[in-house]
Amino acid sequence: MHLPIWKPFTNEWMTFLLFLITIFLLIGISELSRKYLRWKPESSRKLVHVIVGTLVSICPFIFESNFPPLTLAIVFIIINALALKYETFKGMHSTERVSYGTIYFPFAFLILAAFWWEKPITLVLSILIMTFSDTIAAIIGERTVNSRQFKIWKDTKSIEGCVGMFLSSFMIIYVGTDLFAWLFNAAFFIPLPILIGVSGFVAMIVTLSESNSSQGSDNFSVPILAALSYDLYLINYTHGDLFSLLIWSFLSGIVFLFAYKLKSLNKNGVITAYIMGIIIFGAGGLKWITPIVTFFVLSSIISKLSKSDSHLNKGSKRDIIQVLANGGIATILALINFYEPNENLYILYLAVIAAATADTWASEIGSFNSRNPFHIIRFTRVTKGTSGAISFIGTFGSILGAVVIALIGMIWDISLQLFYLIIITGSLGSLIDSLIGGSIQANFQCSKCNNLTEKRKHCNSTTLHISGIYYIDNDMVNFLNTLSALFIIIILK
Repeated sequence: MHLPIWKPFTNEWMTFLLFLITIFLLIGISELSRKYLRWKPESSRKLVHVIVGTLVSICPFIFESNFPPLTLAIVFIIINALALKYETFKGMHSTERVSYGTIYFPFAFLILAAFWWEKPITLVLSILIMTFSDTIAAIIGERTVNSRQFKIWKDTKSIEGCVGMFLSSFMIIYVGTDLFAWLFNAAFFIPLPILIGVSGFVAMIVTLSESNSSQGSDNFSVPILAALSYDLYLINYTHGDLFSLLIWSFLSGIVFLFAYKLKSLNKNGVITAYIMGIIIFGAGGLKWITPIVTFFVLSSIISKLSKSDSHLNKGSKRDIIQVLANGGIATILALINFYEPNENLYILYLAVIAAATADTWASEIGSFNSRNPFHIIRFTRVTKGTSGAISFIGTFGSILGAVVIALIGMIWDISLQLFYLIIITGSLGSLIDSLIGGSIQANFQCSKCNNLTEKRKHCNSTTLHISGIYYIDNDMVNFLNTLSALFIIIILK
């Protein structure tokens, strides 16, 4: 590929300066339009979104290095964050709902420019989907009379908007792939059925992501998932694994819908787990998907049997945050191995999932204990479900969970030494989870029922923060559990 196609200036930083001035002029125009032309905030915001998105999408055409675009992204992350904090540039930021989209968008561009700069077709198409498809979906949703609305997470969406998102994303991938391949003189040819398939696959993923977004998070998730799904489909096609990916995408959809019916996952949890499963399977196949599926299926069964749901915890129905807290690091490891294969990454992956399994089973199996557990810090008996609580049967459950994941590793020929190492790591991660939960995790009290809880809302009202660090809730503790396992296995290995 011969890039860049056009260089406005010999010095790339002059082009950078031109970009900067142009974007600020656009912001100024949006402000004037809002104040003097009486444009609705949403209209001026969409104008800026489309024009700025179009501008940044042409960066591979005019910049030789990705350093100026990276700098541009960082500059606007800072500027937009300050603008939101001090409520300036309302023509760009104002919406009828709370939105951090103007921060998410440059952050997404930062990641795309950092990791996909050598894949300009993927980068450009991903930005264009965010720029145009998201805007089209919003316009259709807003202007459709008596639209069929739904709410998966916090924001209200519409069926009509989702259809618009899917169709426009499909066309961008379908037309853009051939167009840019010709423009960049790409040395590949994609058969029509595969082109239709990748267009539909990417459109499905980004539509699910957009419908599952909240407070502008789709400005991050949509372009990143567009790039990932585009790569996953085409690379699996190149390696001859496409049929397996498509079969998994279909069958796992049925499995997760069944999990939703059984109330193991709520709506946003189902979509998140489904996308995460596709990414992991597409990145590593059965070897990588088996451990995390085992964790989810067996943990859901044990959770249903234990019936441990109480006012103290978030309950057995997992949401998007819980899915990301337990599986986010594992997904990242799978993706790193997809792009930069390394046998050691699978060991790290197993250790992280072992820690998540050990912690979950410690809580769920521990609930079968007839007596109340001990607090790991205070050494006093506490109510079942209390963070930092430990018991003999709970500790047994923790070790058992780590053993199950280690056994799956043995199926894929890990050594006996690594088998024991994964068990130790998973168990230690669960122990660290208990220590964090019993010391600095936030605790709240319901103003209506006066019960102690780990939830920021209880009885449909905001709870009172009484102890611990406010932002360290149960989900953060779960994330720190998997993160600690990652560091432990690196140190021990």
